[in-house]
Amino acid sequence: MTDLILTVRSVPDADADVAALRRRGVPAMVAPVMTAICPDDIVLPAAGSVGGLIFTSRHAIAGFLALCGGVVPPEWCRLPVFAVGRASGRVARAAGFTDVTIGTGGGAGLVPLILARFPAHREMTDAPLLWPCAVNRGFDMKAALAPRIDVTLLPVYEMKPVSAFDDRAFAAIDQGRVGAVILMSARSARLFRDMLVRYDLDARVTEMALIAGSTAIAAAAGAGWKEEFVARRSTRARLLAIAALFYHRRMTGR
Repeated sequence: MTDLILTVRSVPDADADVAALRRRGVPAMVAPVMTAICPDDIVLPAAGSVGGLIFTSRHAIAGFLALCGGVVPPEWCRLPVFAVGRASGRVARAAGFTDVTIGTGGGAGLVPLILARFPAHREMTDAPLLWPCAVNRGFDMKAALAPRIDVTLLPVYEMKPVSAFDDRAFAAIDQGRVGAVILMSARSARLFRDMLVRYDLDARVTEMALIAGSTAIAAAAGAGWKEEFVARRSTRARLLAIAALFYHRRMTGR
């Protein structure tokens, strides 16, 4: 029976993961456990009061675009932008930003790039950097850059648990067609395991491998998995590479 790789990230990130795996000859499926919701009571500050923008997810870019009515004004496009990952960088450029610096390894990977862009002698009276972010955050960019650089938080989206399992994903798990699950956050790991329990599918973990972005994520996913693979660095590229290697080794019996 064909093994599928399951990714539980929200769309459009999960769709991009599936497309990337399929280019490597790996069948994959989306089963989001969260979806991004944009609050409707956010006030965007004036561009002149901001020294730059930090985007740690594509959802943040989408939320910022929504505040701008779908089109980024020219005065914002000229500001320096720091984005996590090439995909977010491409989205930022497509939105109209012209000065985009791309980092890897989550929000922490942007910190040295931002510090290098704004030297130590930079006065704290300069405009702060604006961080369009999630309501609930796993990394504190403001604390990471303090006291050198001031950061203003602007929560533009909230990740809400989905109300039900995707029908196709439920069937694939129930039929034993999922060979491995990619988990990129502790919260999504807990939500996925809770969903399995809710649908009386928790026993299926003994037939599936866990591909986790860190030991903390693996711990949040609970015990009982057939195999566990923990990435040395929690990057999308590394997790997808592990998934592809797992699939092809399993298919060839090596």
